[in-house]
Parts: sequence; structure tokens; C-alpha cells
Amino acid sequence: MQRATKDTLYFEIGPENKPTLRVAPGEVFEVETQINSGPWLDGHPDREALARKLRGANPASGCIFVEGALPGQLLIVHVGDIELDRIGFTRYGGSTGAMPGWLGPSGVGEQQKVVQIKDREVLWSDALALPVAPMLGVLGVAMEHTRQTTIWAGTWGGNMDIQEVTTGASVHLPVFVPGALLHVGDMHAIQGDGEICGAGGIEAGGRVRLWCDLSPIPKHMTWPRITNETHIITTAQARPAEDAFRLALVEMILWLEEEYGLSQGEAYLLLGQVLEARCTQFVNPTYSYVCKINRKYLPGKGGQRT
Repeated sequence: MQRATKDTLYFEIGPENKPTLRVAPGEVFEVETQINSGPWLDGHPDREALARKLRGANPASGCIFVEGALPGQLLIVHVGDIELDRIGFTRYGGSTGAMPGWLGPSGVGEQQKVVQIKDREVLWSDALALPVAPMLGVLGVAMEHTRQTTIWAGTWGGNMDIQEVTTGASVHLPVFVPGALLHVGDMHAIQGDGEICGAGGIEAGGRVRLWCDLSPIPKHMTWPRITNETHIITTAQARPAEDAFRLALVEMILWLEEEYGLSQGEAYLLLGQVLEARCTQFVNPTYSYVCKINRKYLPGKGGQRT
């Protein structure tokens, strides 16, 4: 099995990034992700070298070229097993979009915590262990004429920080350049909605197995979509958060119209009853919203996974 290692890290997603791995559609491969720079480095024997290497936020492992991917196609990234490393951390710098310090840091003040990850638990304290819920914060492709840092997210994916990007999910991304140039990183052992600390979630490194498929892109698809066993999911990134919600909602209505045969009005009324929606991160330059509908409510294809 091929592996994208931590040897080459990118902190920007762009068309000029040199591919470090080439995979065929359907080929299972592994990506080794790098934990973000943070307090876990204190006392590390390679601290200085690692600090120089981790020059930015959300290091992405390599740049993965998917054979046959062409602009105008849809890249479907299937997420397999995720294995976490044994150390993680979270950190709050004193001010985020969730707790802005208009006149200086908020009353909470700067906070940080380094944790051990063992037996599928985050050892928060002697009295509390949190069950892991590993996810990928960054999963994105290169756009044709633009470089984006791995802090940003948008139509290309990127730093979406969506908990549903986990084992069993398939992430649907538009292809903008030959090979798609997939970037993967920012693994979290667990993350609450809003990602209010700024640095996670529990930032972690580890390994994830992936494989990709290609298909024609849906006519009205603009933003990344996610599917899993129970739901179809749309997402959008914008600021303010209300706009991210509106964009994700529009994407869902168009999806229900094109693939499931509902009129826009019927889709809107149905979503008014069964829509699940929330802001998964509220601290990046743009905020991430997801809109979800359980497959049991979908006409025709409700029992089928796409």
C-alpha cells in the first residue's frame, strides 16, 4: 500500500504544489498526518527542528495526484480507518470568533492542555476520559488559479473542520486541476461544535486510509458534499455564519431537486420538518455550517448510499 508521509508538508493548497503521491481511482492508500505545532513540543528532543518544519497551521501531508481526474469532474474521497497517535493537545489563545476580546483577551484567558490518547480514549484528567471521535479537519483540492492557506475553507474543501469527515464517510469535491491534487491534514481526536478553542478539538496526528472515485459532477453542485450510511450532508463556508447556513441550505435544496426529484418548494417544506443543521466551526476566517437529512426521508433512493 502506498503512503503519503509527513516528510513533505504543505501549508497552502495550490496548483503549483508538487505531487508526492500518485494513486489510481479505487486504490486504497494511507496518509500519515502531522499534529499541529503546540505545547506538546515543550521538552521534545527535536523541538527546534520540528518548530522550523511546522512553519504554519494545519500541515497537510503531501499533495496526492489522482490519475484520470480532470477539471469538471467530481472527486469522491472515501474515508476508511483512522489510527491516532498517542499524544494530543488543545489550546485557546485568549480570543477567537467564538469569544472575541474586543478590549483585550476574554476573561477566560489563555489556556492549553496536552493529553494522552490511549485505548480509544482521550485522558482528559485523572477523573475524566473522553471517547475518541477521530476526524479530518482538512481535506481539499487545488483550485486552478488560486493558492489558499490550510486555514481557509471553501468550494475546494480545505479546513472545513466537520466531524462527519470520518470513517465511513465519502467527501464529494469538485475537480479544478488535472489530478485534483488532494491535501489531507488537521486530524482531531475529538472536536465539539464550533471548535471554540481555535486549536482544536484535540489536535492529533495519525494515519488514515483513503480511496478515491471519479464521476460526472452534478449539474447544480457548487459546495462540498458528504455522504455516509445514514445521511446526505451539504456544507458551506462563509462569514457571517448565517450566510454559511443559507449556502448549505440552498445546496441541499438543489441536491434534493436534481437527484431525488423533489420540487424546490417541496424540498423546502420537507427540510422544514426534518433538517439537521449546525455550525461545526466558528473560529476560522470563514465559518463552516452543515445541513443534513436522514436517508429514511429521501424518496426513491432513501435506502441507497451514494
